[in-house]
Amino acid sequence: MLLRLSLTGFFLPLLLLACTTTSSSPPRQDAKAHYLLGVSALAENNPTKALQEFLLAEKADSGDADIQAGLAQAYWQKQAYPLAERHFKRAISLSDDGPQHRYNLAALYLTMERYDDAIVEFRKAAENLFFATPERAWTGIGVAYFKKHDYPAAERHYLKARELNPRYAQAHFRLGELYYSQDRPVEAAEAFARTVELAPRMVDGHYWLGLTAMKTRDNPLARKSFEETIRLAPDSEQARLARNYLKILQ
Repeated sequence: MLLRLSLTGFFLPLLLLACTTTSSSPPRQDAKAHYLLGVSALAENNPTKALQEFLLAEKADSGDADIQAGLAQAYWQKQAYPLAERHFKRAISLSDDGPQHRYNLAALYLTMERYDDAIVEFRKAAENLFFATPERAWTGIGVAYFKKHDYPAAERHYLKARELNPRYAQAHFRLGELYYSQDRPVEAAEAFARTVELAPRMVDGHYWLGLTAMKTRDNPLARKSFEETIRLAPDSEQARLARNYLKILQ
């Protein structure tokens, strides 16, 4: 049994760590304090607490883009997708088309399986000269095309992302996923090997390298990859499946 990949695990929203407000007035200070508490709650995987704090921040300052983005992310984690979409759009408007908010909205659309909408928003982010990591957005476009089963388009966008930043592990990982699905195990193995070289703690990279090594009959590499999967995340679903594959390889 193969592990189904989670999209949100790879397209985490880009959350700013500080409110952009510069005024020292008490309401703005309250907004910033609640915003930072919301950020901390999200980092602790407590979206309910985060939502409470971001709502208090919004009450103090309804015109701050970062607070709107924080609300969107809390609603996203609560699976209240229409509300998340509304607040991401509000953040885009308040930030004068901030590309990080476009990227976040696109990632939300991936979760919602609105792939055409995701492509539009990822492209707007990628083509914005003020977006610091366009390779992330090009990779997102590739994922959307992959989900639409347009594999040539997916490959083109993954390669574009890799060209922009050869050290971006996700571009290599997604290429590996694509090649694996097309029964191109040699190319998949190369992509996954590069993934774990760049991101040695990426559990999915090791797990999928193990699966690909089994296809190419490289049993030593498969065992090594599954063992690393278990070491990195012993209680994960990947580790459970890796243990089963190790039994097969004995």
